[in-house]
Amino acid sequence: MKISQIFSWRQAREIAKLKSQINELKTQKSALPPTRKLIRGSSFLPRWLRGDYTLRNSELIFSAVSRISNALSAMPVQLYRGSTIVRSDIRNDMVGFEPNPNMTSCQFFKTLEACRGTEGNAYALKMYDYNGALESLRPLDPQRVNPILEETSGELWYRITPDKGADYYLHNFYVLHIPFISTNGYTGVNPVSVLLNTLTYNDEIQKFSSSQLQKGINAQVVLEAPANLGTQQKADVIKDFMETYEETGGNILLLESGVQAKALNLSPVDTKLFEVEKISRSRVAMVYNIPPHLLGDYSDTSFSSQEQQMLEFLMLTMLPIVTAYEQELNRKLLSKDERRKGYRFVFDMNAILRADAATRADVHQKAIRGGWETPNEARADYGRDKDPNGNKLLVSKDLTTLEYLVNNPDKGKGGT
Repeated sequence: MKISQIFSWRQAREIAKLKSQINELKTQKSALPPTRKLIRGSSFLPRWLRGDYTLRNSELIFSAVSRISNALSAMPVQLYRGSTIVRSDIRNDMVGFEPNPNMTSCQFFKTLEACRGTEGNAYALKMYDYNGALESLRPLDPQRVNPILEETSGELWYRITPDKGADYYLHNFYVLHIPFISTNGYTGVNPVSVLLNTLTYNDEIQKFSSSQLQKGINAQVVLEAPANLGTQQKADVIKDFMETYEETGGNILLLESGVQAKALNLSPVDTKLFEVEKISRSRVAMVYNIPPHLLGDYSDTSFSSQEQQMLEFLMLTMLPIVTAYEQELNRKLLSKDERRKGYRFVFDMNAILRADAATRADVHQKAIRGGWETPNEARADYGRDKDPNGNKLLVSKDLTTLEYLVNNPDKGKGGT
């Protein structure tokens, strides 16, 4: 792979030198780092604006992907230094509010997760202005991005194929990449392809059920004759029956020669269809690592509260996904020096549990009584103004330290 006209790894890391380098590279368009010119125009129109070709009109896949993407996008993401939010940093506003002029943070992460859940990979391009400053983050069509290892250095590059024009290569420093699950570390497995047989079988069952439904709308009739009839006799009996049926509107039927008519009622929906749907839900849930009850299968649900169900979803499903996004943001948007100083991006997973008012109140009560949260910190979680007397940590008078009882044994016996 020839990469002589593209920024090298060392140059990518030395962002501070971009301003002086760009002046020298303006005459070499192919050597420029990602700019507006590479991303704008109809030649790079994302697939989700042209039409969706991956969900295959499957409500199960749509349900699974939307559950995960909605949960991720509902978690506020902030840049922290230690335990303090760094609100003055432009990257905090970019990631937490407006990654690019066309998207909010919610739309941005929902789009990335929808791509990851349907194509196996989520990509976002880091856009720089001509002064070398990070300008925005823009989603990339995963079908037009191909990870490639450079032969000499073994470093990861991405080949991007626009609708028009020649392919171009970008170093992994310029691309945020979150794969679904990977066997080589940089190419995600497409979950829809894994479920292809399940989806195809489910589609065939639904088509069969639909045909049965059309047949079962009207009751069918069986004519029983007392003896074996010839071909012509059978045709005459059916003809006579249909003529009488049509003339009387089905109200009066005259049957001769011992012929009996019986209604044959077909069930419009095969009961086995529900078993097939249950199996399909279970397989989709396993591939996307989500509890089956979130896809409508409550057969094995044993939780006593909605909070326990949500905790299962957060711990088993969302925690690994959130960790992958946080580490990629920390690696690609923060320098090593900033990470050593304690800078980090954090998704607030507690925001998902705010709907449980009783648990939320109990947590704050225990935190205040335990002395590790002030009343004003609890009030802030409810969006209320600070109280003048709420900035101090409180402690319960019925608690003391073990050291105090050892040094004052009379106090433990009720003495004064």
